[in-house]
Amino acid sequence: MEETQKELENGKAIILHGFSREEIFTLIRTIKHEVGTPEDIAFAMTTPHSLSLKLEDVVKDVIEEHEYMKKHPPQKRTKKQD
Repeated sequence: MEETQKELENGKAIILHGFSREEIFTLIRTIKHEVGTPEDIAFAMTTPHSLSLKLEDVVKDVIEEHEYMKKHPPQKRTKKQD
């Protein structure tokens, strides 16, 4: 619990709402280019569910998921070679 609170206090999150897919990727690329440590920033888009939650809960979920993904990155798929 204490580690989660520390991550929340030190975490950085950007929550996007109402942008097109193209605009979202442009914004993310631009922000990552301009910020010194882009891997420390968690990005998220709103969903109908997240819009019904308290902002504190949404930010906490986004930062926790980002920290998990940094520690457990998804495996890249490779094409099978014939």
